[in-house]
Amino acid sequence: MVDKTSFLAHFEKYLAELLDGDRSPLSAIARYSALDGGKRIRPACVYLGALASGNECDEEALLALAAGVELVHSYSLVHDDLPSMDNDAVRRGKPSTHVAFGEANAILAGDEMLSVALAHLIRATARYGKPFAEAAYELGAAAVDMTHGQAIEIAGCSTRDELFYMYSLKTGALILGALRAGAIAAEADSDTLVKVTNYGRAVGLCFQLSDDLIDGDGAVKLLGKECARSELDRALSDALAYAENLPKDLSDFAMTLARRSK
Repeated sequence: MVDKTSFLAHFEKYLAELLDGDRSPLSAIARYSALDGGKRIRPACVYLGALASGNECDEEALLALAAGVELVHSYSLVHDDLPSMDNDAVRRGKPSTHVAFGEANAILAGDEMLSVALAHLIRATARYGKPFAEAAYELGAAAVDMTHGQAIEIAGCSTRDELFYMYSLKTGALILGALRAGAIAAEADSDTLVKVTNYGRAVGLCFQLSDDLIDGDGAVKLLGKECARSELDRALSDALAYAENLPKDLSDFAMTLARRSK
């Protein structure tokens, strides 16, 4: 496979071409939401999951999975920013989609991105076969978990266990799903898939706790800053332990996510 930097560069071109086919006004709003900015954590996870397998995998298949998971993530951000949810006015350094285009258009653009992801993954399944189909299912199941996590967040969390369970769904599910999807598409053996799964759970928590420490939210509000940082250190230690017998890129990835809050 190509290296991660090259893969992500190819991914940006792939996603732009995927969203460029329909020139309708609604599709332009979807492009505004999905193409301009973003850390591309989840596409990177697809690549890293495949790398962990030790097997060669068709780059186009991985790009298709990466596009699917990033479109699901992008739609979730558009909906999460709505006044009825988090009511965020800025996303990725520019006006949130509902601020720029109105709430109705933001809802519809999110719907479009989810629908494009579904259609694209189904079409790719016909091309790449059973391992890809199983990987695509993994992403679909993760998307369901993500919405359940959002519902729990709206209801509210009052304990550490409730908060971390919500994080495992709202934030962790797509990160874990992307890692597992990449590994499954590359036909990783069962032992490797267990390691990737354990790693994915820990690294997803690293990502969320790092965000909490940056924003002063979530675990910082509920547990206090020092406790949140201690939890991040523990999650990072777990991630590095699980990555010990996996490619070095995964250890580097865990460290990068954790260092965002330092």
